[in-house]
Amino acid sequence: MAILAALLAVLFGAGAVHASTPQADRTIRATPSASRGPDAAPPAPQASCTARNVSHYDAWTGRTWPRDWVCGNRAGAPLYGCASFIAACPVIGWIDTSSSWFVCWGRGAWHNGGNNVWYYTMGDRVAPGQEVQHAWGFIPAVDVWTSTDPWPGMTECNIP
Repeated sequence: MAILAALLAVLFGAGAVHASTPQADRTIRATPSASRGPDAAPPAPQASCTARNVSHYDAWTGRTWPRDWVCGNRAGAPLYGCASFIAACPVIGWIDTSSSWFVCWGRGAWHNGGNNVWYYTMGDRVAPGQEVQHAWGFIPAVDVWTSTDPWPGMTECNIP
């Protein structure tokens, strides 16, 4: 009987889906930063990124990115409308996870990481009033756990 109970727990517990109602000021990301599905890559070790052949449609630019890189990052880090801290590039959202996917890198403003490299991804939450960008934005490299910037082999964005 104990074996049957354990088997049922594995069968029904592993596939359980828990839904929650998002807070009024949050937009939940349709595609999680680092999906934990059966085909997902394991979280990248700190200070490195793992390349995957996973495509993402970017509703902000209208582009489809054919590959991503899963990297460790600072949970709660803000995403900016462009690779800068200027007023024209406000915070457009946040990354809530500590392991996320990034589709490319670009050069922008210098930041506390000692360089001007920024990584581009889709955030987990959209800032109020910034819905038009669909949570796609830039995060300074200081908030992405890489041993070198830009990460070798990652695509350069060429996004203004």
